[in-house]
Parts: sequence; C-alpha cells; structure tokens
Amino acid sequence: MRTTALSGSFLILTCALQACSNSASSAGDDALEPPAFGSPVVQPTAMPSNLDPGVQPTPAATTAPSADEGTPNVQQINPASAPSTGETPATNSGMEGAPAVTGPVAAGVDAQTGAGGAGAGTGPCDFASGLNVAWVNFARDVPNPNLETFKTIFQNAHDAGGRVVRWWFHTNGTVTPGYNADGTVRMIQQSHIDGVKAILAAANSAGVAVNISLWSFDMAQDNAGAAAANNKNLMTQDSVRQSYIDNYLTPLVTALKGTPGLYSYEIFNEPEGMSTTGWATQWKIDISYIQKAVNQWSAAIHAADPTVLVTNGSQTMDYRTRYTDGALTAAGGEPSGTLDFYQVHFYPSNGQGNNVFANDRAHWGLSDKPLVIGEFSIDGTSPVSGNQSYSYLYEQGYDGAWAWAYTADDKWPSMQAPMQSLYGAHSDVGACP
Repeated sequence: MRTTALSGSFLILTCALQACSNSASSAGDDALEPPAFGSPVVQPTAMPSNLDPGVQPTPAATTAPSADEGTPNVQQINPASAPSTGETPATNSGMEGAPAVTGPVAAGVDAQTGAGGAGAGTGPCDFASGLNVAWVNFARDVPNPNLETFKTIFQNAHDAGGRVVRWWFHTNGTVTPGYNADGTVRMIQQSHIDGVKAILAAANSAGVAVNISLWSFDMAQDNAGAAAANNKNLMTQDSVRQSYIDNYLTPLVTALKGTPGLYSYEIFNEPEGMSTTGWATQWKIDISYIQKAVNQWSAAIHAADPTVLVTNGSQTMDYRTRYTDGALTAAGGEPSGTLDFYQVHFYPSNGQGNNVFANDRAHWGLSDKPLVIGEFSIDGTSPVSGNQSYSYLYEQGYDGAWAWAYTADDKWPSMQAPMQSLYGAHSDVGACP
C-alpha cells in the first residue's frame, strides 16, 4: 500500500471506491521481480514520427486520416498539408516476428503467456501506470487491427511495469461507428465487436488492460471529412445521440462485459477542443452539449455493465469542475451518468497554472474520485525530471500516469525508463489491474 500526501478523508474514499481490496497488499511487494531494462524497441510502421503534442499528420489520399492531438496553443497542422517534418504516414505493414521481451509479471499472470493479468470490473487501480498507444492506424484500428503491432506495444508496456494502455477507438468517426442516410448511427457490425475483442485479447495476453477512448475532438476537425456534419448532429441532437446509445454503445458494452483486457471506457479525448473556447476547425459547440453527452453515454455504459469504469479525458485542469457528478447530472439528467475516475492532461503549453508536476494531487480539490494524468510529455515535466515523472505522480498522491505516446512525439522508449523507475521503487503498481 503506497503512502501519499493525501488527506485521510481521500484515502478513506479511495478505499471505499475500491471496496478496500488493495491488490498490491494481497500480492505483496516481494511477489514481483524488478523490470528488465532495455526491452526491445519496436516501432509500429503505420505511425508517422516527430510530431509535437497537439499535432498529428495529415494523411495521403490512400491512408487513414490524421489527428491533431494536444492543446490549442500548440501549432496545428493544416489538414491539407504534409507534416512539418516533411514525413508522410507510412502504410500499415505489420510487425511480424516481434522479439521476445522480459520484465515484471503481475500476481496471477502466467509467466509464459501473460494470460490472466488484466480483466474488467476490478475497480480503479491504486495507481494505474501505463502509456498511450494511442493508435496504430488512426481511426481505423477497427475492424481490422494490426494485432502484431498491438502485441508488441502491450508487451513492451507490461515489461516496463505498465499495466494500463490508453487506445483511441472512433476518434473522428470516419470509419466507426458509421451513420445512416438520415444521420442516425448505424447498428453496430459484428466485425467491430470482434476487432475490439481482438485488441483486448492481445492486451490481456501481455498482462495489461485497455482504456478505450471512444471519441476525440477530431470529430470536429478537418480530418473528419464528410463525417464532421454527422458528428455535430450526434453532439447536438437528442435523437442522434440516443441512436448512438441504442444502436452502437449499448450493444458494444454488452458484448464486451467482463472481457479480460478491458480496464475502462473514456467518453472523449480533450472534448474542450470542440467547445466554443476550443480550436476545432469544422464546428464548435457550447460545452453543455459535451457535458450532456458525457453524462448520457456514461449512464448507458453503467447500465450495460455496472462494474466497468468510465472516465473522460479533459485537456487541462482548467476544466476540472466541468465533469463533477453535479455538473454532469445537471447537464444530462442521468444520475448514473458520472465518472468513476477523473482524467486530466498536461503539457507545458497549458500554462504553469495547470502544471501537475508543480502541485500535489490535493492542490486541485478533486477529492471525491481517483485522478489519473492521462497525457503528458516526458520532455515536459519541469520542475521534475522526465525520468522521475511517474514516481513523482505516484508519490504526490495521483492515481495513474499515461505518457504520450508510444507511436508519436516522445515515442517509445522515452517513457520506458520512467516507468521502470516507478516500478523499481513501488512494485505494487505491477498488481494493477
């Protein structure tokens, strides 16, 4: 059991959220071996490189759309132009024959296969150490995921001591979920369910679990193409929003209920980007629409699977009060449509007032739920060194750390040593989830 700078009231609440079942204490610190340093560095071939936080590349005509991940005060790429590095996205050629890797094995995980290391409905981890993928093929990982690449990513994350991997699903809506001619959401295809299950199975085999980020602010970006108009209706029209629940979200969550390898659902990645104060290029909406969607979709997920965790990836701490229970319920009217843990991102461009590396967890006043830092740059953790970034967040009372990103910007293995450093000092993180 880790010790933190939190008040006693928050520790009691965290215990209640987890039913006082600290997996680390049951496994024991001695149950895990220190991670092996120097795991093989294997890069997915489908991802462009050298991107700034907040900037994802524009695809060539024959490739998947690109994202604009990050914050509004980071220069954005014109979707009609090539990345600033002059590179263009590579094709998705796969990762056949990924080398074997070694490292820490969580309690209950088979040392050879990794099976049994991650499951759904286990409650929030005491500290969810991990990283962002965030995709292998932007917005197109489903229905046909590149499983060899995912397996390599999951294994490397595990062997650095990570146990949760954040992955983007619909992203900008160009492939999934799909829209009917009248603008409502199509009935989910079995191939979509199978694709997600295959990713979760790969994660579980490696001993990690996946946070599924459903949508990104990219749904309002140029890279959404023809889907942008339908995406806006999804956000602003009650009937279309309900059709997503009825035709896609509820069947998906029902099909995935209890699936090993599923950690949580995330409603949006940085939805503030498509709010009236955001940086979206196609359309912007009042943040109340975003809160309504978070509330109603969270309620639908909880109804279909009462044990699974739900979160939302907020751009900065500036927006932290927008997703409290009271704020969400007031916006959408669903009492069960609340988050199980907060997730907030930080980059230096967000300003020092939002710097999680200059303030402990209690500083932010979000004492009612666990708080995960779902994106940050290893090169942007001042005044803390990047190598100590994970350990700092652990020791200052935060509840998880997911660096950005395995395949972009501060790519793997930038976060490998910080994750290993955390595990070496606090091996209880290996018992998550």
